[in-house]
Amino acid sequence: MKAGKGPGISGIIMLFLLPYLLTVIICGRKACPVSRESDMEDYIPAVTATQISWDAPREAIKAQTVIARNNLYLEWKKGTAAGTIQNASQALKRRKMDDLFLEQFQKFQDAAADTRDQVLMKDGDVVELPYHELSQGKTRDASEVLGEAYSYAPSVDTSEDISSSNYIQGCYFSLEDLKKQIQKTYPGFSIENIGEIEIKNADSAGYVLEINVGNQEFQGEKLKEILNLPSSCFTVQTLENEVRFLCKGIGHGVGLSQYTARKMAGKKKKYEEILNYFFPELKLKEIGN
Repeated sequence: MKAGKGPGISGIIMLFLLPYLLTVIICGRKACPVSRESDMEDYIPAVTATQISWDAPREAIKAQTVIARNNLYLEWKKGTAAGTIQNASQALKRRKMDDLFLEQFQKFQDAAADTRDQVLMKDGDVVELPYHELSQGKTRDASEVLGEAYSYAPSVDTSEDISSSNYIQGCYFSLEDLKKQIQKTYPGFSIENIGEIEIKNADSAGYVLEINVGNQEFQGEKLKEILNLPSSCFTVQTLENEVRFLCKGIGHGVGLSQYTARKMAGKKKKYEEILNYFFPELKLKEIGN
C-alpha cells in the first residue's frame, strides 16, 4: 500500500468487513497484483456486483455469481483476469461506501459463499457464459452468433422481457450527427442521404447481423457500439432529414437474460433452475471435483 493517504473511516470499515476488497478498492491493482497464489473467490462478489442490478432478487444474484465465476475462471487461467478485477474496483470506488453500501454488498458476499467454487461445465470443461440485461422476447441462438462451440446457449422464450419499461427505445440521428458519430471510428465514412441505410441480414431472433450505411458495411453489434444503441435488435425508419433506430431489449441478447432471471427468482425459482433454463446442456459442478 502506498504511504501517505490512508483509507479513511469507510476504508477501515471495508477492511473489517470486506478484507479481500480493501486492497483492490482502496489501493488499486498495482498495490494488489492478481497472482496465481491469490484466491479467485475473493474477487467474485466485487465482479458480480458490477454485472447486475443491486436490487435483484437473491436467486438471480446467485445465478449471475456462477456466470461471473465461470468467466473469471477462464480469464484467471489465461492470466488476463486483472483487467476485469480492476474495472470492478473502479466501479465500486464510484459508489458511496456507507452503511447502505455494506448492507447491499452483503448480498453479493452471501451469493459467493452459497455458490462457492460452483461453475457450469460442458463435458468437464468450464465454458464462457454470455448474459445480457434484457432480450427482445426470446434469446438468440448462440451458435448462430458465436459458432457451434457455443451451442450450449440456445434460444429460449423470454417473453416476460416485453413487459419491461425499457423494452423498446427509439434513437434518433440527423444525417450530420450520424456521419460525425461514425467518422469517429471510421474517418473515411461518408453518406449522402438518409436513404443509404439498408439492413442486409438478421438472425432468427431479429438481431441485425449486417447493415449497409453509406459507403460502409457494419456488423449489427459494431454499429450498436458506435452509435451507443441499447441493442442490435432494431429496425430502421428514415424520415426526411432524420433516421430512427427502433431498438428492442438491452445488450447482445445471447445467453441469460437478467430480466427473465429476476422474474424467475420472483416466482421462487432457485438459481440452479434459472441457470438450467438458459444453459440446459451444462452441468453445475464444483471446480476441482
